Amino acid sequence: MQQKKSKMTVCIFSFSFLVLIGCSSTNSVNNKLIESASASKSIVVPINEYSPKHDLQVIQNIRKNRNSGKELYEIYRDLTLIDIHNHDAGNPNVVSKWGQYGIDRIVLFGDISEPSAQATDLLAWQHYQLEPTNLYPSFAGFPIYEPEGLSIIKEKLEQGYLNIGEVAAASTASPVVSKVKWKAAHPNDGYFPQIYELAADYHVPILLHIDPPNGSAIVHLEEALNEHPNTNIIFGHANAYNSPDNIKKILEKHTNLYIDFFPGFTSYNPDSSNKLVDFIPLIEQFPDRFMLSTDSGYGLTTEKAAKALYETIDLLSPETALKVAYQNYERFIELQPPTNTQIKKITDLSDKLGKAEKYRLNKRMANELIFKLESAVK
Repeated sequence: MQQKKSKMTVCIFSFSFLVLIGCSSTNSVNNKLIESASASKSIVVPINEYSPKHDLQVIQNIRKNRNSGKELYEIYRDLTLIDIHNHDAGNPNVVSKWGQYGIDRIVLFGDISEPSAQATDLLAWQHYQLEPTNLYPSFAGFPIYEPEGLSIIKEKLEQGYLNIGEVAAASTASPVVSKVKWKAAHPNDGYFPQIYELAADYHVPILLHIDPPNGSAIVHLEEALNEHPNTNIIFGHANAYNSPDNIKKILEKHTNLYIDFFPGFTSYNPDSSNKLVDFIPLIEQFPDRFMLSTDSGYGLTTEKAAKALYETIDLLSPETALKVAYQNYERFIELQPPTNTQIKKITDLSDKLGKAEKYRLNKRMANELIFKLESAVK
């Protein structure tokens, strides 16, 4: 027993001696090894910042020098404009179709809340790969009542999709959405609570279709807003069959609610009981919470859906017009950090190309870098 104890003492002494040696001499060696490893690998540093362009002078000049003989979309051609709700993923010419009216970027998807949406989700991504500066890819092909839906959502978000939706959170009146297979009974049903948490974790907005825009569906929407304060929920085409007063009540109570304003409905749909001017005071009251959409011209011509965007912009103060036209949604995009999947892909592709770079990226920038690296590897 004594003999074993002596051996143990020697071992402890030897270990202590090695530790002392390490403290005094090997740290510098380890640091050099780490630096050497870092030098041979690319590093991705996530960024989380957004500074909008100072475009106030642009819109002021547009209004000062406007030509009354031109269409509004020609007058406002130099103003950045994002359409945050567009189903045209199936159109191979989607960018030029809407770009002819001065729409610079599109949140793109196709079908919603049914199996066919999985194919159009893929089309949206393929469009994005070809024209990343003009598109933000979204997806809507996942079931609300099956755990598989959560796996699909996480996979898409990790891949680099920048928006969730349009999701059928409730529909009894729409002749189209009320019939989709994967619609929910209300906006807090099924796996919606977990979906909202995923959206918060990945800092992505989620666009919801809710009809009618009143009654129990809105009660459950408010529950979701209260229970998931870090989730940015966009109420799709909230002005359709709805009044400014109804929207105002819910905006006053929930700071994480944002409004997808579909001006084409209010301007050109005979079912609208309001005019655009009726909504302007509300938009001015909540300038950080409104964004514009064409809903890909649902029930309208492409031209009318686009023209209505500019009719709204033209009624707003310059400061609010800039926010509503692009800054409010752009902020959502630019504050999304790169995912683990993106970071791994960037480092792997960089290794194949023999690169050792330090990249400062958000999620959008990571996507665009991946497309460039993939092209270079080929």
